[in-house]
Amino acid sequence: MKDETSIEGALLLELAKEAFSKQIAKRVRPLARTFVEQWMRCELWLYPAVIQKHRNELHTFKTAVIEVLRGTNIDDMLVICRTTRPDLDDLWATPAAREKLTKEVEKSIEAVRAL
Repeated sequence: MKDETSIEGALLLELAKEAFSKQIAKRVRPLARTFVEQWMRCELWLYPAVIQKHRNELHTFKTAVIEVLRGTNIDDMLVICRTTRPDLDDLWATPAAREKLTKEVEKSIEAVRAL
């Protein structure tokens, strides 16, 4: 029974990681250059809208969500951003993009914990 539970947990975690990657692409796809520039200057945040829209799911799967966020590799996120919006590669390549994504993940973890 314990092995079955750990297999289910690992499967859930993999599904959560895949869903997280798809959400990044979904959020990045429609962004205008000016929005990304404002976002990188910390004038805008993405995580509050995601938390609000998916509050119930995040609460239900809180442990898995936090684990995925903690294990998030910023370089992997930037690859998704570059692949999804290669026209904004000059922005994704800046230190500000890395810093902002790091802050978004940190604030996301805090917000999910608070649910």
